[in-house]
Amino acid sequence: MYETYEQCIAELYNSVDEKYNDFNAPIANSIYKTIGVRMPVIKALAKKVPIACRESVLNGFFDEREHTYESVMFAGCLAARRGDYSQTREYLSRLIPLFGSWAHVDCTAPLLRWADRQTLWNDFRYTLTGRGEYIKRFYIILMLDCFLTEEYIDKVLDTLANNVEFGEYYVDMAAAWLLAECLVKFYDKTLPLFEMRTFPKFVHNKAIQKARESYRITAETKSYLNGLKIKS
Repeated sequence: MYETYEQCIAELYNSVDEKYNDFNAPIANSIYKTIGVRMPVIKALAKKVPIACRESVLNGFFDEREHTYESVMFAGCLAARRGDYSQTREYLSRLIPLFGSWAHVDCTAPLLRWADRQTLWNDFRYTLTGRGEYIKRFYIILMLDCFLTEEYIDKVLDTLANNVEFGEYYVDMAAAWLLAECLVKFYDKTLPLFEMRTFPKFVHNKAIQKARESYRITAETKSYLNGLKIKS
């Protein structure tokens, strides 16, 4: 068990893999220095922090002046762990503005599946209008991982159509990924948005591309979607 932030950071540095860092750093495209710790190691470390020590460990993280890609990732995994939801919400409200890679978003948001959906939907919606593409990306990835259900699909599509500020790469890519999944899982509900060309060209075409790569839709559907691509 690891009960202090210092212990956790020491373990991260003990787990450095320089060859992995050479591979992962360009992919992560982080604003922070990367040291080369694999994601399963970071997740396992977060689970080894007793839930009673989560607050003190995260306070240690927030007191740190300089972060690494891996320390932010560790904090995200720890903050999003199942526990007192009010604490989780507070930790993430402080942490999300510090995210410096698409991977921080994409690895943290799915860990919130344990939380009450309606509460989650309301509490993090503010991130859609945040300053910075990783903050805005957070809610889109949250919808992808937690809200692609019959109950929420109409709200998800309405949010994408009316509440997302497009024009930043990692926002647009997340939206395209989510829309592709909507096309695959809720085709009849999602298709009209593409027939009406609701989204910017990049998002529209990328979503169609990703949907057509899926094995879960028919060749006929893929052909029709291909005809909907915006060419000019």
